[in-house]
Amino acid sequence: MDHMLGARIRAVTVAFLSGCLALTTAVFAPTAQGSAGGAEGTSPRTEEVDWMNRTYDLTCDDEVDEPIPVTLSDGTASVTSDAIGPDRHWEVRIQRIVHGTLPRLGTVTAVLFRCEPQPSNYFTEELRVYRTRGGAEIGRTPTFDVPSFSPEFRPETLEIQDDRLSADLAFYGDRDPHGQPSILRRVTWTWDGRQFVKRSETDLARTDLGREAVTVDGIGPVRIGMSAQEVEKVTGAPLTLVGDASHCTDGTLAGTPDGLSMMFMQNSLVAVTVETPATVSTASGMGVGTTRDELFDTYGTEISTERTQDGSERLVFAPTAPRFEGRVIVFDLTEGQVERFSAGTRDATTVGSCS
Repeated sequence: MDHMLGARIRAVTVAFLSGCLALTTAVFAPTAQGSAGGAEGTSPRTEEVDWMNRTYDLTCDDEVDEPIPVTLSDGTASVTSDAIGPDRHWEVRIQRIVHGTLPRLGTVTAVLFRCEPQPSNYFTEELRVYRTRGGAEIGRTPTFDVPSFSPEFRPETLEIQDDRLSADLAFYGDRDPHGQPSILRRVTWTWDGRQFVKRSETDLARTDLGREAVTVDGIGPVRIGMSAQEVEKVTGAPLTLVGDASHCTDGTLAGTPDGLSMMFMQNSLVAVTVETPATVSTASGMGVGTTRDELFDTYGTEISTERTQDGSERLVFAPTAPRFEGRVIVFDLTEGQVERFSAGTRDATTVGSCS
């Protein structure tokens, strides 16, 4: 009897102590982030990275030997440092941020930086890749080993796709002046387990606009309403833009005849202009040097006469078909011959350029 009573007392004591231990563990154990009470636990939540407002370690494409911290606010920063040098600084801004998945790395974020060392008349670009969760840096793409100016990224083309990081870049030819690269290439990078390496560098197929005809819709594959990036893509050639990109910009396409230009309003193509020495003509064969009589013989009742502010004659071809509404070709004449002509929207063609 005494033996049974002792066993019961011991059992109650063990149960009591076990209950106290469980209560203590429940009170003092930390709660896992992202877990749901009464449900199966989930992975801890990671705080989202504010990519536009954080500190990055940058070299501005090897402007300095070792990376220096650059703190960006709303994607921009003005940086001074002993490493940059006296009376010099960097103006840095983020050009593009893309997210995706790469083999052996998982989910990553690529950030393209533009750096303008001041005082100077050039800029550099630097592409770095980070862990999307937490923002730890993985690495950067290698600097291009080129004999002249570094190639220029087309930021809108940067993407993570098909297990690769890729972008279009404008490369400089041997005789290209600064600011006017003439070769558009698609470049891809992959992760080799230690660093990012270039996998391919391919020239994009070129369209010779000198062999294309101008219509109210544009020239060849270039269509009114396209962005500058779309124009580069369909022609395979870099655009050189001059003017305020947020408002009005004039563009010339590498490899096209002198005298052929494009006008963009808020990054939308609104006019294609042809003047001497370009020999490009309309789909009907009208071009620089065409006479007034030839224009009327060709376009008939769809062409009308106007006068410019300086009194010069201007003929406007406005096709009557509904699908061409708002699109025209404007011919400016001097002494009865076409001096230049513009195709596109009515307002833009009467101006012809932003300058």
